[in-house]
Amino acid sequence: MPQPRSPLPWLAAVGMVLLAACSSVSPPTPTPAPTATATPAPSPTALPPDTLSVGVLGIGIGTFDLATIPVARIKNEAKYHGAASVTVHFVTHRAGHTLGSLESVAAVNLAPGETLAVTGDCTDACNGATGVDATVTVGSWPTDIGPILRTASAAYSCQPCHSSHGYGNVKGTLTPSATLAAGVAVVSYAVCVNATGVILGGGYEESVWQGGSSLSADVPVVLNAAPSSCAIGASTGW
Repeated sequence: MPQPRSPLPWLAAVGMVLLAACSSVSPPTPTPAPTATATPAPSPTALPPDTLSVGVLGIGIGTFDLATIPVARIKNEAKYHGAASVTVHFVTHRAGHTLGSLESVAAVNLAPGETLAVTGDCTDACNGATGVDATVTVGSWPTDIGPILRTASAAYSCQPCHSSHGYGNVKGTLTPSATLAAGVAVVSYAVCVNATGVILGGGYEESVWQGGSSLSADVPVVLNAAPSSCAIGASTGW
């Protein structure tokens, strides 16, 4: 009579098959973490081509006794750049001879397209001058500019008045394009012209901003004749 077979070999074989099947299954591939995408910084917008120069629109000179005040009306020709630390160089003449050379009383800052009459101050060396030449140098061309005080009409007064060489005062109000802190230095310039626009002379005044929204300027001037009109402009640091 045949002996019954033991189930152990069969179970072992089944186990081997299942183990082989399990070992052939690939483990799941992990999902990669999302990669952060860096946002590129915006490139600065390039400015259009610009004219980096300050031109001299007109010159003149006022005299009285030993005082000589050369004047140059200058303009920043740039459209997108300020002109910083602008200095005017004057050379005075009489009868074809050079009398003296000097610089404007302070370097000025001009906004794009801004016009300002700038003066010098000469005494004995320029006595009796009848003419003047002017050239300009510019320190830098910033695109980020500070407050400006644009030229405005002003009133001339004198006591007594002279029909020829004399002196007086030009008074006007200057308003900055942005808030100026108290204590900031300001240089105001006055210019006076005749009916045809010829510069008759001018002057300057150095002051300290007292705060507030405007400045009342009172500039002493030296002129060659009674003026038809006068104006005051100013510059401050950037």
